[in-house]
Amino acid sequence: MQTVDGRLAHYWRIIATGISFTVFGVGGLCMGLLAMPLLLLMCRNREQRRLRAQYWIHRGFRWFIRLMQALGVMRLEVSGLDKLQADVPQLVLANHPSLLDVVCLISIMPQADCIVKQALWRNPFMRGAVQAADYILNDQSERLLHNSVNRLHGNNKMIVFPEGTRTSKNTVLNLFQRGAAHIAIASEAEILPVLIRCTPSTLSKNEAWYHVPPQRFVISVDFQDSIDVATWRQIDAAPTIQVRRLNAFLHDYFLRKLGHE
Repeated sequence: MQTVDGRLAHYWRIIATGISFTVFGVGGLCMGLLAMPLLLLMCRNREQRRLRAQYWIHRGFRWFIRLMQALGVMRLEVSGLDKLQADVPQLVLANHPSLLDVVCLISIMPQADCIVKQALWRNPFMRGAVQAADYILNDQSERLLHNSVNRLHGNNKMIVFPEGTRTSKNTVLNLFQRGAAHIAIASEAEILPVLIRCTPSTLSKNEAWYHVPPQRFVISVDFQDSIDVATWRQIDAAPTIQVRRLNAFLHDYFLRKLGHE
C-alpha cells in the first residue's frame, strides 16, 4: 500500500508526464514552423539540409529526454555506445517496448534515418521536422526498399523496428516483419542490434500516457555486437529464402538476448 508521500509522487509524475508531452508537441510544431523553414533558407544543398535537420532533431530529443529525467518521470541508461561506428553504414535494429524508444535512440545518435508511418508524415506537430529530415515514408512499395538501401550506401545509420509496432504490456516480442531483413540483404550495411527494456512497463501498445507506474520508469538501451549479413547473402537460394532465414535468426536472437527462449 502506497504512503501519502508515495501517492503524491505518483500524482506528480502523471502531471509531469502531461507537461513533457505538451512540451514535445509544442516543440515539434515550432521546429516544423520556424526552425525547418529557416534551415531551408540557410542550406540549399539537400543532403546537407537532411543531415542538419536530423542533427537538430537529435538535439531536440536529447533535451526532451533530459527534461523527463529532471521532472522525475524516467531515467535513461545507455550501454555499448562504442558499437556505433561513425564511418560504417549500420542498420540499427531494435525491439519496441515503449512509445519513447525512437526518441531515446535519436537522442543518442547525432545522425539517424528512420522509416516513418503515414500518420506521422501527416501529423501537424511533426510533419515539418519529419519532412525536413527526409525520413523515409513507409508506403509499403518497392520505393521503400530502394530508398532505404540508397541511404545505407553512404556511411549512414538507419533505425528500424522489425516488429513494426510496439509490444503490448507483458509481451516480450512481436513477430518480426521481413522489411528489415530485406533491407539488410539488399544493402551492404552491417546490422547493429539494440536491446531496449522499459522497467516497469509503461507507454506500451494500447497503454494511455497517463497510466504512469507508481515509481520512475527506467529505459535501458543496450547496443550489441554487430552482425555481418554476408553469411545469409552467400546462401545458395533465392533472395526471398535468404530474407526468410535472416528474419528467423534475428527474431530468435532478440528472444535469446532478452532472456526468453
